[in-house]
Amino acid sequence: MTTSVDADVIVVGLGAMGSQALWQLARRGVGAIGIEQFTPGHDHGASHGESRIIRTAYAEGAAYVPLVKRSWKLWQELERVSGRSLLARTGGLMVGPADSSVIAGPLASARAHGLTYDLLSAEDLRRDFPQFRVTDDLQGFYEEEAGLLRPELAVTTAVEAAVASGAEVFAEAAVREVVPDPERPRVVLDDRELTARHVVVAAGGWLRQLLPGTAGLLTVERRVMGWFGHRDPAAFAPDRFPIFARSDSTGEHGSYGFPSLDGTTVKVGLHTWPGIDEPADPAAGHRPPDRQDAERFAEAVGDTLLGVDPYPVRMASCMYSLTPDRHFLVGGRRELPGLTLLGGFSGHGFKFATVIGEIAAELACDGSTRLPVAQFDPHRFD
Repeated sequence: MTTSVDADVIVVGLGAMGSQALWQLARRGVGAIGIEQFTPGHDHGASHGESRIIRTAYAEGAAYVPLVKRSWKLWQELERVSGRSLLARTGGLMVGPADSSVIAGPLASARAHGLTYDLLSAEDLRRDFPQFRVTDDLQGFYEEEAGLLRPELAVTTAVEAAVASGAEVFAEAAVREVVPDPERPRVVLDDRELTARHVVVAAGGWLRQLLPGTAGLLTVERRVMGWFGHRDPAAFAPDRFPIFARSDSTGEHGSYGFPSLDGTTVKVGLHTWPGIDEPADPAAGHRPPDRQDAERFAEAVGDTLLGVDPYPVRMASCMYSLTPDRHFLVGGRRELPGLTLLGGFSGHGFKFATVIGEIAAELACDGSTRLPVAQFDPHRFD
């Protein structure tokens, strides 16, 4: 570590991944600065909305399973350190035709890693989960070791834990430029310029603006979440109603949801759906929800849940940062020396935030990581 810098490592962006990277660096005794253009826990990006899914039998590929397992342990460690409850185990139910990604994907992951699961027929679903509207062509994949995370609380808790371990945080400080350098990369703000031994860039949808060379690696899209009234609080409580994801065989119609956390509403989001792939400009902010969003929700919720009002009580927008293959960007690029990129978490990354933070800390300090990240190489699209 050189002493002629402002910090050993600077983390740009303190959302899901950046907040965890800062905590992992600080708990190692690394001199770290975190920079956030808003306030940690804000609702301008992709780390808000009160709940996020965590599941181990991973539909997106069996290679993710070891990372999810490690992430579970680190979430529990953050709970222990902070004394806060960030996780809730509710079980997880995937519903779709046998050839859909939400059934075939977790089934392959579970078999590859020896995970416990239940495969349910349409009759089983109607008996065990009467809250769901089920047709005869559907199956269920149930995983007891699944649940939800509280994203805003998780972000602020990680930042506070990092500060308690010695990190410095600059909030409401917009970064204008990140300058790569193998020895002394620089971060340029409005009123100052900071140097470090290494910079972790975890800027979400703003990654393309800070590092224009990455523009071809990411697209940024708007998504909408909705909260829906229900008529039976006991039926939709976390001990009776699991987190869920549902898809048709084409993958065009994909939704997900959560049990009621407030006793009056359940949350549903559209992951894939015709017409929702609207480009978003992070500088302008994601467009607020509108009537068309409500109509899409009415179709999705009406086809999925029983005893739930199909029109939302309220809605909120967020942003997806998507790579071409929908897998993450984790690591460096040859033309960006001194930087680690964290991006493209593609609507399924929050559950991995703790382990991605650990990986980022290892890459920043050691130049390598013991965890499996080859599939996330930022060079794979070259």
